[in-house]
Amino acid sequence: MDINFTGNAVELIQLALAPVFLLVGIGQMLNVMTGRLARVIDRARWFEELEEQNPERITHRAEREIESLRKRMRFANWSITFLTGAAVTICIAVILLVVNGLVSVKLDAVILGTFIFSLMLLTGGLVTFLIEVSVATATLKISRLKQKK
Repeated sequence: MDINFTGNAVELIQLALAPVFLLVGIGQMLNVMTGRLARVIDRARWFEELEEQNPERITHRAEREIESLRKRMRFANWSITFLTGAAVTICIAVILLVVNGLVSVKLDAVILGTFIFSLMLLTGGLVTFLIEVSVATATLKISRLKQKK
C-alpha cells in the first residue's frame, strides 16, 4: 500500500466535518439518555430503601411503577448501547475517510458501509429512546387516572 496523497489536508478535513457534527449530536443524545437513566436508577433506589424501611408501603401501584422502571432501565441501556456503537462507527468512518485520502486503495464502499451501519445504530438508539419515553409517559397516565378516582 503506497501512501499517495490524492488531495490536500483541507479537503480531508472538510470531508470529515459532517460526520464529526453528527458525532456531536450523538454525544448530546447520550447525555440526555444517561441523565434519564440516572433518574430511573435514583427512583429504583428510593423504592429499595422504602422496601427495607417500610415494606408494607410497597403497594400494587408501587410494584407497577417498579416494573415500569425496570423496562425503562432496559430501554435506556439499549439506547445508550446503540448510540455509543453509532459514535464508534462514525469515528471509524472518519478515520477511513482520512486514510482514503492518503492511500491509493479505494475504500469508498467500506466507508459507505460503515456510515450506513452507524445510521442503523443511530436509528436503533432513537427507537429505544422513543420506547423508553413512551413507557415513562404511560406510567404517568396511570398515576393520574388513579388520583382522579
